[in-house]
Amino acid sequence: MTEMSRYIDRSLSPMRVNSPVANGFTLIELLVALAVLGMVAAMMVATLNSAWLAMPQQKRGNDDQSVVAAQLVLRGRIERLSSAVRLDSSEPIVDTQGDSRILSFAAPPLPRLGPDALQKYRLIVTPAGDLMLYTASGLDDRIDLRDRALIGWQPNRLLRGVQDIEISYFGPDRFSAAGRWQKFWIDRPQPPALIRIRVRFGQGDNREWPDLIIRPRATVNAACRIQRSSGRCEAI
Repeated sequence: MTEMSRYIDRSLSPMRVNSPVANGFTLIELLVALAVLGMVAAMMVATLNSAWLAMPQQKRGNDDQSVVAAQLVLRGRIERLSSAVRLDSSEPIVDTQGDSRILSFAAPPLPRLGPDALQKYRLIVTPAGDLMLYTASGLDDRIDLRDRALIGWQPNRLLRGVQDIEISYFGPDRFSAAGRWQKFWIDRPQPPALIRIRVRFGQGDNREWPDLIIRPRATVNAACRIQRSSGRCEAI
């Protein structure tokens, strides 16, 4: 065999196992690895997206719970509103006064305060946007319960970020026996049959305040009949 024949045989012989090409990745292996990495990346993006979407929903849920809690506190106090008359008037005037933005009434104390005499309550919205329910003991002679400055009253914040409040009172007006919603309840001989509280939040605030309509238990009396002329309870 000539020298040229031996050279051709060596060039056509199978590739050695320890050659650099044999130790690398094949095209199929590279494609499989890329596909696996793509699947992992897609799963991570989906997980992060779900967590991102859940964050506003969780915040919305917390905001809704704060509204529910505020309404429960108000319902619990106003339902137990007292029909006790004021002692600073010669006329029988119930100790419940209010307009479209402020409500003042007497009721049993909040549960955290324990048993006590009737408390005075005042519901307002502060200029800072806080829905506040102020309380004061009816037996504390150091507090002027008629003072609008609320000196000595205990603050109880119900909500933040409130833009406005609208309070309405249902009952007979001063000029007719028919009941209707009114913006004022001042110097009356009986509490309103219903109290409606509406709260509005600022722009961009997605919280919702369903109309809160409360009937004081003091107005529920099956053993009386409302006089058409005065609106007072007349025993049957």
